[in-house]
Amino acid sequence: MIANLVLQTDAADEAEKLVDELVGLYLEVHADEGEFYSEDRYRRQLGAHRERIGWQLVTAVVDGEMVGYIYGFPLPPQTRWWEGVRGDVPAGFTDENGRRTFAISELLVRANWRRLGVARTLHDRLLSGRTEQRATLLVRPDNTIAQRAYDSWGWTQQARLRPSWENAPEFLVLTTDLPRPPASSAAGARE
Repeated sequence: MIANLVLQTDAADEAEKLVDELVGLYLEVHADEGEFYSEDRYRRQLGAHRERIGWQLVTAVVDGEMVGYIYGFPLPPQTRWWEGVRGDVPAGFTDENGRRTFAISELLVRANWRRLGVARTLHDRLLSGRTEQRATLLVRPDNTIAQRAYDSWGWTQQARLRPSWENAPEFLVLTTDLPRPPASSAAGARE
């Protein structure tokens, strides 16, 4: 692992000061990938997601430079996350209650910091101690490098999904079961 890597965990209000940097890194990572990856759309997405109860961000910084980040939030009962799901999923797969599924919306690492363990470190930090039963994320079918990483981290493909957003690509829906925290940790978290 990188010796001087610093991880920072922030809630939505704490992340306000980072929005421009988050957007800049998103645009850098998705340069030349099409209209869907526009600054305007991502700013709207990030703003809407930051309003979700339980939204959490983890950033990775090396020598003052943000080299990657990940964020997610628990899916509420009336979530739109599953709209556009395609394929055979088990009955109740898309049922949510605000405590069942934690959705990872973005996991981004600058090109020159990839394959050094940054993404896995961000992933593990965000999911550590979660009390939901499972996590989900979406990955493009052509992003085979990410798919291989998620597979090695224990994620399983469940279906495909095409969001109703303009110019949205089709995604693979992945899930992973989250370890249940010890009863004493879960009780302490509710206090």
